[in-house]
Amino acid sequence: MDVKKKRVAIVGAGPSGLAACKHALARGFRPVVFESGAAVSGVWARTLSSTRLQTPASTFRFSDFPWPVGTTAPEEFPRHDHVAAYMTAYARRFRVLERVRFGSTVLAAEYVGPPEREVAAWERWSGNGEAFGDGTGEWRLTVRHAGSEGTQTYEFDFLVLCVGRYGVAKVPKFPQGRGPEVFHGQVLHSMDYSRMAHAEADELIRGKRVVVVGSGKSGLDTVAHCAEANESSRDTTDYNRISARFLARLRMRSNHCPHGILSLHRWLTATLAEAYLKMLIPFKKHGTAPECSFSQSILGWRLGTLPEGFYDMVDEGSVRIKRCGSFRFCADGLVLDGTGERVGADVVILATGFDADRLLRRVFVSPRFREIIGSGPSDTMLLLYR
Repeated sequence: MDVKKKRVAIVGAGPSGLAACKHALARGFRPVVFESGAAVSGVWARTLSSTRLQTPASTFRFSDFPWPVGTTAPEEFPRHDHVAAYMTAYARRFRVLERVRFGSTVLAAEYVGPPEREVAAWERWSGNGEAFGDGTGEWRLTVRHAGSEGTQTYEFDFLVLCVGRYGVAKVPKFPQGRGPEVFHGQVLHSMDYSRMAHAEADELIRGKRVVVVGSGKSGLDTVAHCAEANESSRDTTDYNRISARFLARLRMRSNHCPHGILSLHRWLTATLAEAYLKMLIPFKKHGTAPECSFSQSILGWRLGTLPEGFYDMVDEGSVRIKRCGSFRFCADGLVLDGTGERVGADVVILATGFDADRLLRRVFVSPRFREIIGSGPSDTMLLLYR
């Protein structure tokens, strides 16, 4: 490789961005990491105070950097601040921190050089570890830095996107007169709520009637956090099909299963695990039995970890579960379609997921690159590496 061709741009300073920068440095490149926030670790730097990993510390670590001694036990589920501190220590150990430009938002990425007709003929994935493209062009990035109204343009030979899948909120659309505009309270997405300062987030919901719409992991964490912060009023309500998705938050299709079948060993393991969880967790008591099998949720990467003491909160009344398919807003809360039941609210938090690929697509100037990078073979498949 030409020694002059070593300008590498990395967008995002989460775990993937930090690892990419570390390996680029080790190979003699000159990486620059653009991070829109004020700290490394991605979403872990700005999340609810009660958020923990869904996996034990022993299975969530960089291969060349163990958790610092005394930080957390291998079998524990570390708190968000422990995760952020671990990633910061990794960045400091491998001199990645000095390559990060904080408060820098990449607004656009344009590939300058070969015409799009030639680009269209390139092989998207060679399978040999080589970078996409033939190396004749360069990437031109438009970046806005915090505190500056203008933008700056930078040129690089390689572009590595590590923007994650949780940067753009997915907000449901409502017909005129049925949406948040008729509600007299406050509406926000769980992403915005989790990014608030902890004291500010607690103050927002303290003494209020809070409705959390959504039953994914962010919904569970949000409603548990609200219940703890609002413990004295007991007016926190989690609404929607909350634990119909504890084991599987999404109904899976058969094409997620290799060859349409499971091996006997895998099937038996999944069946026993499902039976154990149904015995351990009071699904039947609260009418929250999962709608699909444990094996389907494993195949679809849709397992979620319950917040500590979640069903205790349900039993004591600080969390109430309501199930329905759809709803509309009214002046003083929500109206559940089908039954017409009114749910009073002062604050509504929409834990309705994320537009996972929008952040990835919108950075490209060229529609061709948006198609290549931001689209997949189907809307039910996750392209982990592109």
